[in-house]
Amino acid sequence: MCGIYGFAGFHEDDLLEKMGRVIRHRGPDDEGYFFAGEGRPFAMGMRRLAIIDLAGGRQPVFSEDRMVVVVQNGEIYNYVELADELKAKGHVFATHSDTEVLVHGYEEWGIEGLLTRLNGMFAFCVYDARTGGFYLARDRCGQKPLYYARPGGRFLFASEVKALLQSAHVEARPNIRAIDPYLTLRNVPEPETLFAGVHTLPAAHYLHHAADGTVTLKRYWEIRLLPGEGHAFRSDDAYFEEFRALWEDAVRLCLRSDVPVGAYLSAGVDSSLTVAAMTAHRSDIDTYSIGFGAPGDETAAAAETAAFLGVRHHEIVATAEDFNLLPQIVWHMDRPVGDALIIAFYKLAEGASKDLKVVLGGEGADEAFAGYEFQKVINLVEKYRRVMPRALHRGVMLPGFRITPWKLMNLFSSFPAALGSKGKERLHDFLRHYDHRDLNHNYNALRTLWAMDERRDLYADEFKSLATDAWMGREREGDRGGPFLDRLLKLQYDEWLQDWALIRQDKNTMAHSLEYRLPFLDHRLIEFAFTLPPHLKINRWTDKVIERRLADTIFPKRIARRPKQPFYLPVEFFFNHPEFRTLVADTLNPEQVRKRGYFNPRKVTALIEQMNRTREFVYCKQVMSLVILELWHRAFIDKQYSFGT
Repeated sequence: MCGIYGFAGFHEDDLLEKMGRVIRHRGPDDEGYFFAGEGRPFAMGMRRLAIIDLAGGRQPVFSEDRMVVVVQNGEIYNYVELADELKAKGHVFATHSDTEVLVHGYEEWGIEGLLTRLNGMFAFCVYDARTGGFYLARDRCGQKPLYYARPGGRFLFASEVKALLQSAHVEARPNIRAIDPYLTLRNVPEPETLFAGVHTLPAAHYLHHAADGTVTLKRYWEIRLLPGEGHAFRSDDAYFEEFRALWEDAVRLCLRSDVPVGAYLSAGVDSSLTVAAMTAHRSDIDTYSIGFGAPGDETAAAAETAAFLGVRHHEIVATAEDFNLLPQIVWHMDRPVGDALIIAFYKLAEGASKDLKVVLGGEGADEAFAGYEFQKVINLVEKYRRVMPRALHRGVMLPGFRITPWKLMNLFSSFPAALGSKGKERLHDFLRHYDHRDLNHNYNALRTLWAMDERRDLYADEFKSLATDAWMGREREGDRGGPFLDRLLKLQYDEWLQDWALIRQDKNTMAHSLEYRLPFLDHRLIEFAFTLPPHLKINRWTDKVIERRLADTIFPKRIARRPKQPFYLPVEFFFNHPEFRTLVADTLNPEQVRKRGYFNPRKVTALIEQMNRTREFVYCKQVMSLVILELWHRAFIDKQYSFGT
């Protein structure tokens, strides 16, 4: 685990050192550099967090003839098996590190042959001195970030945007067209970022930079869907046994480390299964959970699971004072995620890093095995749409929905926060327009924080044209014949997972030099999940059915069948604390909103007043998204904050 960075096509004094210095938190244990010849200027470096081969795993790593050079951020979990295969073919290894398999694997199989064999989380650069070109590659799910910029024909890359900004040729400017996606989703979908001219290398892609400066991108992995009808499924028992074997092997691989490994543990089935599988291999395990001292807190349930498994458990509490950490957290995030929950991820990583360098977690299961409530809602609405006559839907059902009190509707939701009048309005709009949208637009409409008319109303006059859904991708034509639930789940691998869930964890764990591993993102498990019949994912209102069946073999019913507790930071609980009120007043006062220029100050003030009056979940979320956007501008555009080394 580390941070990587580099540039090509130009020289800039001390740039490599500056790039490494600003992301030292990603790898405080060591650093390494590589410079190519003057004729084809290229340089790359890395900051190392030593996890595997502590003494001998320094980077960059070279081939025997020193013609191939690699730096890597991440871990190749199946490096032992790959190294054995490569040694049998005559390759000589100088280290016991996982990174070296990238060098010899590239020599033996080429870039695509190498990538299809890797099991892990990674972002790496392979420089080939024989051609003067290099490859950048990112893992299948985008667990490890990688950014690049091409100012004036130059090329720069890094694990964090702040490293790119160390160059005199990369200016920190806001990407105005990315503001609307940010408001809609609370993140900016790849390959765009909020920085003008800075892009992400998309998940499951590699980039080739030729010696002449030509740049090409190619996807090397994607999920294949079964045909929508006529597929002959195996027995449920057969799928269950395959799932259990794949799951246990995924955890075994993720435990490969030369330092102790712990885990994040919540009340949910995903992290509970993760820790249970870990105990089959290790007896001395530390687990960590985060709480808020609020109603609905999941720490008591997590502690119950930890006690049953016999692990050493630690509870970390986020308090109102932690809202003061947001400027620093946003600086670490690079690309803002507009949710106060980033405070919890930061605090959780801070606590675990005091004891460990590596933790495992349960993220990734909801995306493959259908664990989110919005997945169940869309799946149910699709079934309803197929049987309900349109006239009856519009003439009876929608009017009935409109007059149903939101407090009654809230009884049918598993989310601990109240739906509220705004949440009910959003759901009504989703149902009213469902037939007129494609699947991706419906998926985004249900989870959006700001509907298009709300965004248009919020913008200052000169920015109202930003409110559009033209930036929103559509479902791929070739996927429309697949099973409906799988089509829905697959959409998450093109944006939601890496740009929402994983970035929050990577940036906050690496802020504390902590590696975060996710066995549910083993690509073998993901591919397996898309072969399952739908009832082994969602069956009526039971989610992640096959996971819960496995949990039944390990835990008592009170743990195995514990209802899902969505993980969110209860802003309404901290509502009256001065830290929260001061933060909102400082970032969203009319003068500051007018100075920033994007939004109508009267509309922002009205939103805050609405939040103060109702304390509804959606209004709190909307306000926090604006707060975080303003803090991002202060950190990177105004350069008001300075953190790190």
